[in-house]
Amino acid sequence: MASSGHGSGAPTLETSFGERFVLRDTAEETDGELLRMDTYLDPGVRRPLHSHPKQDERFIVHDGTLGIAIEDAEQLLEPGEEKTVAAGTPHTFWNAGDGEVHMTTEHRPALRFEEFIRAMVELDRADGLDADGMPANPLVAAALIHEFQDEMQPADIPVPVQRVLFPVLGTIGSVVGYGVPEYATAESDRSDSL
Repeated sequence: MASSGHGSGAPTLETSFGERFVLRDTAEETDGELLRMDTYLDPGVRRPLHSHPKQDERFIVHDGTLGIAIEDAEQLLEPGEEKTVAAGTPHTFWNAGDGEVHMTTEHRPALRFEEFIRAMVELDRADGLDADGMPANPLVAAALIHEFQDEMQPADIPVPVQRVLFPVLGTIGSVVGYGVPEYATAESDRSDSL
């Protein structure tokens, strides 16, 4: 669950529900062009239907079987196969096999997706996620979705609700202590490794 090195010294972010991200090329390193990560999913891990409003997401499978649904079309990706999801397109993905999935994921442009992952990992550390890996507190969820509205949009909540109601709920949440959690930064990763 902590941020740590993963052999090569690259920062690793882990969740308690079976996801691990090894940061390879960050927004800072690519002038915002790209965030590239090695992503690992334990058996049974499935991410909810979502979209990235302003980012394309590319999946390149190295080990295991990745299930992916883009809009209504499902497919399985095996090692050596890849798929790109265009910005704004609803999709979900899951580990469709019995072993760990290892894939490279890329977000173009990077925007603040690394910060989103760091916030979710920190929320997980504080036991603030439910069994599906989503914020357990609706005020925290509203604050996160509002803060990272360019990076992440849940598909099960109408966009007008996200745009109008979530800023209000997120502000209320922040005032009463249920805002976006403070999270480790890339800068703190570098200082931790010294």
